[in-house]
Amino acid sequence: MGFGLKTNAARSAQGEAPWASAGSRAAKVAFALALSCSQPQPALEPLPELVVEGFASTVQEQLAATHARALADRDSTSAVGQLGRELYVFGQLHGAAQCFARNRVLEPNSFEWAYLLGVALADLGDSDAALGALREASSLRPRDLPTALRLADLLEQSGEPGQAREILKSASSFAPSSAAVHYRLGRLESASDLGAARTHLEKTVDLEPDYREARYALANVYRLDGRVDDAARQLDLYRDLDPTPRRHYADPLLDALNSIKTGSAQKSFNQGQELQGQGDLEGARSAYDDTLEIDPEHAQAHVNLIAIHGRMGNYEQAEIHYQQSLALNPSISEAHYNIGVTRHVAEDFAGADEAYRKALEINPQDADAHSNLGTTLEQLGSADDSLRHYRLALEHNPSHPMANFHLGKRLADQGRYRESLPYLEKAVESETMGSGLHAYLLALVYRELGQREAARSSFQHALQAARARGQSDLATRIEAELGP
Repeated sequence: MGFGLKTNAARSAQGEAPWASAGSRAAKVAFALALSCSQPQPALEPLPELVVEGFASTVQEQLAATHARALADRDSTSAVGQLGRELYVFGQLHGAAQCFARNRVLEPNSFEWAYLLGVALADLGDSDAALGALREASSLRPRDLPTALRLADLLEQSGEPGQAREILKSASSFAPSSAAVHYRLGRLESASDLGAARTHLEKTVDLEPDYREARYALANVYRLDGRVDDAARQLDLYRDLDPTPRRHYADPLLDALNSIKTGSAQKSFNQGQELQGQGDLEGARSAYDDTLEIDPEHAQAHVNLIAIHGRMGNYEQAEIHYQQSLALNPSISEAHYNIGVTRHVAEDFAGADEAYRKALEINPQDADAHSNLGTTLEQLGSADDSLRHYRLALEHNPSHPMANFHLGKRLADQGRYRESLPYLEKAVESETMGSGLHAYLLALVYRELGQREAARSSFQHALQAARARGQSDLATRIEAELGP
């Protein structure tokens, strides 16, 4: 109660007390820091243990490297965050949540870690903790649409439709053209205000006509409102739309994670292509299977597996991958071409004919497809049509070895040796698996035309190629032609 206290307080109102020395100011700062440090601080989550069994080898290597970097620098939000992202992408939600929670403590003002933590916790089914994290994210970025929508969804699921409605109404003020907001508001309002629900749902389908869930919800509102014909029309539209679930709004942080999976799948796919080029069919098959494990929608991996299984004689597996590639993208001409080759080898010539024609519908300039269709048509007894496709193949690729060979052979079979000669010479210019046979037929034509030296040289070329490729039957025939 002394007067001195009142006097000092009055002076302090004007600024620092005139008697305060530098030492006392330092003491006050030290006291304030001590007081701050005495407040309870959130504990840092430990880094998760890594479990990679069952993943594709590419993913195992990627996760192991990222985990090692995080262990080496545990307080780096960049290293820990990348580990969390990769764990989330590959379905290890508990580990991902640990990483995001750790970064949330290390960077308490970061929207990213609060948001990703909320998403991971929601996926784990921990609604209360997810709500807490998403509310923190919303406080850091109040006008973020994905945060608002996720909060509203969690609140609705938790039996708090009123709070969900308030968040969505706020979101509609800064995202008035969001179909996702109007759909959720329409769904919530349908329990109490059909007029408001109808307005929001009609707005949803105006903004996004292919919003399948909104069509169904609008049909229910029309039905409850007695508009039976309108309800039936909406149900028809609902049935016609693609049932694949979609988010209907951009989520930049989650969308960015797709590049992680895409990169891993592409790395595995590239390994498959390299092994396939080296002739390692089993290694290529394994790499392509890994690609599809990482990204089941990698259409080109299915396309390449058609060829791999076809060459390995696994015709049923080739057909399975063909159908799966069509489901993802029916317009890849290579898929039709590959299954055409497989069916031809399996002596399903009618099926091969169908496949090659589909490939040519997509790419009419595919010389390989024209040439192979020509050989298929020969098997089906359509000789004239086969000649037409050989000529079409050569229009698009004059150096095509197989088209040149088959067209030359057909002409030679008809006794038109001089006409066949330039085609067979062109075929022999390319060193292919059939080059021994190509050179052998060319030698026979040279002989028929009286060009004996050219014939002998071509026979020797054919013999050398046949021996190099282990074609013993062909080599025996050529030796007989050459004589002792």
